[in-house]
Amino acid sequence: MTLFLFAAAAGFTLAAVVTDNKPMLYVGLGIWIVGALSALWLWFLPRRQGFRTPEAARLAAEAGNPRAIRALAMDALSTGDDARAERLLLVAIDHGDIDSMWELARLIDRRDGIDASDPWYRMAADNGHFAARRHLKRRDPA
Repeated sequence: MTLFLFAAAAGFTLAAVVTDNKPMLYVGLGIWIVGALSALWLWFLPRRQGFRTPEAARLAAEAGNPRAIRALAMDALSTGDDARAERLLLVAIDHGDIDSMWELARLIDRRDGIDASDPWYRMAADNGHFAARRHLKRRDPA
């Protein structure tokens, strides 16, 4: 998209200079600004994509990346290895990953019921997890 913005900005600016059209020049300059802001946004934006390979996730998890640890836990859940997933989620929680609190609460909820998972839902909600707050609000409307 950023490349498209730069191409459009160049086109508008060139056409404005050739035709001596000031409003078109301002539009072109505005597109240049939006394109530059878009490029800066992409440059400084933390990468939120998943890990490209399981090996990359494993290496990041070994380095202590809590998001990678959670990714490995979710992979274990998808293969039915709940015990491994629980261990990995607890490690990610120790590293401060709030989303892992939510995922552990969901795992315990499925396995042991709502009473066993309640402390984890509350911990996630107390740490600002939106879905956990909403879950508790729906469950305890008072």
